[in-house]
Amino acid sequence: MAAANTKPIPTSKQIEEGDTSHVEARRTDAEKTMDIAQDALLATEDEHLMTFWQAIKRYRKACFWSAMVSLTIIMNGYDTALLGSLQAFPAFQYKFGHEVAIGLSNPIGNFFGIFFNSISTERFGHKKTLQVTLVYLVGMIFISFFAKSIEMLFVGELLSGFAWGVFTTMAPAYASEVCPVILRSYLETFVVLCWGIGQFVSFGVLASYFSAPRTSYWSWRIPVAIQWLWPVVIFPIILFAPESPWWLVRKDRIDEAEKALRKLTNDDEVQVKRSIALMVHTNNLEKAIGEGTSILDCFKGTNLRRTEIACVMWSMQQWRGFVITGYATYFYEQAGLAPTEAFHMSVGQAGLHFLCTLAAFFVTGRYGRRLLTLGGLTGMSVSMFIIGFVSVAPANGARGYSQSAVYLIWYTFYELAVGPVGYIVIGEVSTTRLRSHTIGLARNTYNLVAILNNVVGPYILNPTEGNWKGKCGFLTGCLIIFCLIWTYFRLPETSHRTYEELDILFDQRLPALETPSRSKSYYLSCNFKRRTYKTCNISRTAN
Repeated sequence: MAAANTKPIPTSKQIEEGDTSHVEARRTDAEKTMDIAQDALLATEDEHLMTFWQAIKRYRKACFWSAMVSLTIIMNGYDTALLGSLQAFPAFQYKFGHEVAIGLSNPIGNFFGIFFNSISTERFGHKKTLQVTLVYLVGMIFISFFAKSIEMLFVGELLSGFAWGVFTTMAPAYASEVCPVILRSYLETFVVLCWGIGQFVSFGVLASYFSAPRTSYWSWRIPVAIQWLWPVVIFPIILFAPESPWWLVRKDRIDEAEKALRKLTNDDEVQVKRSIALMVHTNNLEKAIGEGTSILDCFKGTNLRRTEIACVMWSMQQWRGFVITGYATYFYEQAGLAPTEAFHMSVGQAGLHFLCTLAAFFVTGRYGRRLLTLGGLTGMSVSMFIIGFVSVAPANGARGYSQSAVYLIWYTFYELAVGPVGYIVIGEVSTTRLRSHTIGLARNTYNLVAILNNVVGPYILNPTEGNWKGKCGFLTGCLIIFCLIWTYFRLPETSHRTYEELDILFDQRLPALETPSRSKSYYLSCNFKRRTYKTCNISRTAN
């Protein structure tokens, strides 16, 4: 093993301009670059050999800060469940009626908030963008709380949705940039868990006011007012959060990146410098592969495939439950359950989300992304076809409960595999220089499909329109089969790989079927311009 390099790490600009003031004047640019490469190689080996408990011990501060940023997803999950369920409240219907358009406010606001985040985060960093958005959200909640018409409520939810768009793309991006390889799946799964916590809290609050009199406006205003709690709690914590060291490296602020990394890990000085060297080395490789960092660069060269994977993996979370997912309570009613039973079933579904996501921590950490996605989609497709076939059976009291039970089985497959894996892959598949843009494009693809679902779903389920009821399981089952075929031919295995290794994997244009289940070797980039790589075997078995 090479001796540790304790010299200051040169920035990309220093290497390009030939600035040698920080090291011996005799050292050539090639020698300085090779020093970084050797330290990056040692950091890569350390990433592969690190066990789960070693990572927890060394990066427990990173886990804490990632969890704090992910708390914003609780707000997002709360508001999403709140908006969908409030329309079934007698007091809400008495005040505003039942408007399908109100369900479109959140996705439309999300759409613009996501693009804002991808631009703002790249320019100002995660921390400043998050702080500004939290303050902004506090003001927007006032509009919804004091809404006196459906139009005013729509505007309030649309403007609040702008903030949710920032949160829903920032949390997975930040989690993917502050943790080592072995913890990546766990922190991204925690993001999904926060969604479940938000929905569960929302259903709990709504259940307390479900039987309130129709004329009681507090039965819908109090659930809205609770949204003020989250920014007040999160903002003072985020004041002390470190910025992503990857973002600081991209901005050539190497000294600040080292300081930020020290706030995320308990590593010594040598290990910190090696980790930063790996970031610098990866950044230099990505600049050689593709110079630009604009949103248009997501569609150039090998980035196009990476953008495709991110967009399909996130939109798949809508296609895998098209029609039914966004209107679960309404689906339960159409299946034959009483309104109260349908709402309680939705509450139970939120609890199932929480339990399954806890179980997913162990599943996603042990099995590859391809295997889990293929297995999850297979189980989900079979479940949907069962719902469809049950719906054509003669009507009786048991049919509604049968469809609802199979739907919960489908939901279990989703929460154990496809749901969390989608977040994990999206955090891994993009280049570090285009991460915010790629995640933004992926989430907005999800939102466009969500808008389509919100428009088409009520028509298909409505007894006076499509009246498909459980037969929509046939439609959704077929859509899942298309997702399954795409996954088999297009999704490579991304687990247990550093970002540099993922860059090389895509640069070599390996077909999805030829990517091994886990990395058994890693690479030292030998020539950025020619993009030649040297394979180095790991000295011990990786855990």
